[in-house]
Parts: sequence; C-alpha cells; structure tokens
Amino acid sequence: MAGKLTSDKHMSASRLPGLLGFSKYSTPNDELTFSINAIDGKERPDIGNEAMGWGNRLEPVILSEAAKRLGITQFDTDIRKAFTHDAIPLSCSLDGTGEGEGQTITHDPSKGIYVVGADSIVLRGTGVLEAKLTKTNPEDTPHLARGPIQLQGQMLVTGFRWGAVCVLYGGIELRVFLFDTHYETQQEIVRSVLQFDNKLLTYIKNKEIKWYPPESSKEVDRFYPDARKEEIELDGNALELAQAIVHNKTLIRKAEAEIDSAEKDIKMKLGNAERGKVGSLHISWPNRTYKAAAEKITPAREAYTIRQSSLSIKEWTT
Repeated sequence: MAGKLTSDKHMSASRLPGLLGFSKYSTPNDELTFSINAIDGKERPDIGNEAMGWGNRLEPVILSEAAKRLGITQFDTDIRKAFTHDAIPLSCSLDGTGEGEGQTITHDPSKGIYVVGADSIVLRGTGVLEAKLTKTNPEDTPHLARGPIQLQGQMLVTGFRWGAVCVLYGGIELRVFLFDTHYETQQEIVRSVLQFDNKLLTYIKNKEIKWYPPESSKEVDRFYPDARKEEIELDGNALELAQAIVHNKTLIRKAEAEIDSAEKDIKMKLGNAERGKVGSLHISWPNRTYKAAAEKITPAREAYTIRQSSLSIKEWTT
C-alpha cells in the first residue's frame, strides 16, 4: 500500500466510523479537531504502530487469498492514487480492487465467505477490496467500525456497486464479507459529510468552531480550555447533577474498597498457585513478563497551564 494519499483537510472514508459515531477510538469532535489542525498547518500526529505496520505489509497477501476464494482473476493491490467524490468533499484510498465477471457468490461460512444481508451476491464490474487485520475473535459480521462503514464510503466515492471487507483474525483465519451498495447508509454518509464540511467552512471563514454535542465530560474540556477567575450562579438542575456526582463517586469508592478486600482474601487462598476454581468460576493470578527497556530521560519542557478535566465539588458554607 502507498503512503497517506488523502488530505486531512476534509473527510476521508477511513475516518467515517468516527464521524458517524461508530468508533470507540474517535468521536465526531475528534475528527473535526483533526481536520482543523490540518487546515491550520499543524503537524499530523504519528498514529502508526507495529500492528498497523504488519497490516500494511499483509494487505496484498490477504487480498490475494480473498480474490482466489471469490474466483476473481483480475485484481489490483497497488493503487497509488486517491479518489474524490465529484459532488461532496469526501475522498478515499483503496487497498485493492477486483473485477467481477458476473459470478454469483453464495454465503458459505465453511469457505470463509459471508454475504452480509443476503444469501448471495452477484459480482459484476469493479469492486472494492478492503483488508483488515485484527486480534479480536472471528465474527459473523464485522463491527461497523472495522470496514463496513468505510467500505460504503469507498463505494460511494468510486461508484463501484459491490465491495468486500477481508478480515484476517488473529493471523490465522480469513473471513471475506461481501456487501452490496447500502443506499440508506450512503445517504447518511452524504448528510454527515456535508454537515462536517459546513463546520470546516465556518472555521475557515471566521475561526469559529461549531462543535458537535459532546459525547463525554472530557470532550467539553476542548470547548472551554481556559478558566476565568470568576464565579457564576448555576441554575436549572445543576444542584441535582452535582449531588448525583458526589453520591455516585461515594458508591464507586465503596465498591472499589469491597473489590480490593475480596481480591486480598482470594489471593491469600491462592498463595503461590497460579489458578484456582470455585463452582463454575476459574480464577487466575498469573505472572506477567515485561521486556527489558533502556533507561529513559524525560526531556525538558516549558511550564504550561491546562484546565483540569474533573470537577471539584465541595459543600458550600457561609
């Protein structure tokens, strides 16, 4: 696979799971921040790791085997260009393409072939081949963030009518998931991409960020990064919310203490034994081996101020 081909300044198919709310690693506001940083010329963070490196190396192998199972003799795994939709600001890169010759592929798990949403699919014309490598257990349908949403975006951009998400599980089991065009999903992609682009245009025009509704307390931190030295009167249900925070934190501390006490007692019963069983439960207390690492020296950095993420709540007294 070639290096990064799509621009970070607008949405790409690989980022759609985050934009549409299906990713556990990224939210719509993360994606918005990512593109705004690119517009401002900030350096792209290094998100590579060893797993991604192996994934890139194994893409041709995965797609070659998938093509073989699908009876595809003409396929390309060295596509060195990006594709852009002609009407909306959405681009994509492709791991591979395959040329269907009108063959009908039947759902057959015994051969690692899964036709999603139907019993069979006709492969006619060019289709998208997307490779994935994961350590998760094999699935009968891949998680939406593990290919399907990205694939529909790629099909929307290219106009191809079929696609395959080819997932190698744990390095030992390949499953090929076949998809037709899913118009409802593609319509949602179009709506979300246009909304995303409007937010970027607003930022480019007046440097105002129109955030998405926050999905967590931590996300609000980026909305209001600096605290002013002032106190305001909170209204509405603020008192009820604050009391709920205090109450639930108390429950958490109590539960953590009970867990620690129970673990202490079980560890005493296990002693030097690695595993124990009681009723239908198997309990383990194994060793963990860590590789040796060179001594690290923390580099110097300038002083900085950042707003704390958690709230401090105390009883107010006169």
